[in-house]
Amino acid sequence: ANYDVTITGATGAVVDAVTKSGTNDFHGTVYGVYRNDSMVGDNPDGSDFTGFNDEKTYGATFGGPLMKDKLFFFFNYEKFEQGAPGPNLTAGPLGNGQITRDDVAEIQDIAQSVYGFDAGALGADSLETSVEEYALKLDWNITDTQRASFRYSTLDQNTARVQGFSGTTASLSSNWFNHLKTVDSYVGQLFSDWTDTLSTELKVSYREYAAVRDPLAKLPSIRIGFGDVTVDGLAGSPFLDFGTELNTHYNLLETETWDTFGAANWYLGDHTVKFGFDYESNDIYNLFGPQQFGAYEFNSIEDFRNGTWSHYQLRTPQPGQPLDSIAAKYTHENLGLFAQDTWIVSPNLTLNFGLRVDTPMIDDVPQYNAVAQEVYGYDNSVTIDGQELWQPRFGFNYTFDSERPTQLRGGIGLFGGAAAEVWIGNSFSATGLNVVQYDQFFDDDENSEQLPFNPDPLNPPVPANPAFARMNVNFMSPDLEQPSVWKTNLAFDTELPW
Repeated sequence: ANYDVTITGATGAVVDAVTKSGTNDFHGTVYGVYRNDSMVGDNPDGSDFTGFNDEKTYGATFGGPLMKDKLFFFFNYEKFEQGAPGPNLTAGPLGNGQITRDDVAEIQDIAQSVYGFDAGALGADSLETSVEEYALKLDWNITDTQRASFRYSTLDQNTARVQGFSGTTASLSSNWFNHLKTVDSYVGQLFSDWTDTLSTELKVSYREYAAVRDPLAKLPSIRIGFGDVTVDGLAGSPFLDFGTELNTHYNLLETETWDTFGAANWYLGDHTVKFGFDYESNDIYNLFGPQQFGAYEFNSIEDFRNGTWSHYQLRTPQPGQPLDSIAAKYTHENLGLFAQDTWIVSPNLTLNFGLRVDTPMIDDVPQYNAVAQEVYGYDNSVTIDGQELWQPRFGFNYTFDSERPTQLRGGIGLFGGAAAEVWIGNSFSATGLNVVQYDQFFDDDENSEQLPFNPDPLNPPVPANPAFARMNVNFMSPDLEQPSVWKTNLAFDTELPW
């Protein structure tokens, strides 16, 4: 394990990735990899491998000098494509006959002929996933004592997601979605040797990230039960789901992140003193709007034909408020300060002593809910703003005088993890004052007669006198600390004689 104090936002393994640089010679590569399911062994139980149908990876690199000995470039491109089989229709309620193909065909016909929408297909021959990446790096030898680099990279990913298949549930394709992700990153670094005993590194980066659930159909969520009605009069399993998946009505995450890192190494005889800072500013927009199109449960196909639901759920912004009012919007900053002494005690023994402190800063405050505090005794506007995390670290390395390279190494230290943005974001998106959740049942005063099934996702029926309107409130304890773990290890390494 590495106990260096510059490590932040990681409680497990740390992987350093280095982008290749150009040289004084022009070099390029073209490559490709292909495999299909026949090239993969059977599953451990002896059944055929069904992880994918085929996979292709191809790309190219090219680099060289813009000014010999001074300025270099390196460019790379890569694309990954995977075709995966559709859902297994021989398992679950479709496979055991609890839901038949005729049942599915009847539901598809009702959706189209009675309500005028496409309920989706049963299964798919192939589901496509793709990842496309570009990157460009420039290296500049400014002087004999200073060098700089700039890197730009972009990634586009499209992953097919099949929802609603289990031992008791099946779904049509209108319940599936594509998970779209994009990342654009810019990084600039400056390395300087000021004297024989002092060097510095400065790094500034900016990243835009977006993750969006793109449903194959924009509809309310619909579930039909094929089992016995429950004692409460609700749909019984197994179920067939179609329409937009419950949590995919609105599901969008966008972040804009600035990072700055500065560190100095001061060489003092047997000691190397490292000190510096890192600062992150993360602008977050997270729109999570489940059930915004409405979610209907029907006890039978005939009930679906007649529009007689047994359970109806809906979440909406507060009356008169826009959809954007339910999103979590805030800026999370973090300032880290660190210092470390690496002491070469002898040619064999090196000791490493370090300390870092991270301070989160969240100037934005969730909307205060006085009723929730009165009922539960907690302030929902509390965040982790100002909760410092002190992280002492120690490491050592002892090299033995032996014929083959042999060493004993180890250490102990506290490591802070990545910010728990889901916890924080929930306090902004679930204040109890921005979202209304309705829960209506067949025996309420307002049922399917007053709130008829409507396949239009933008005009779901809204109860005028709801039987149950829920206030969802997220609380963070004032004692909540940043995620962190203590790590320690002791390792013995030696070169074997063969």
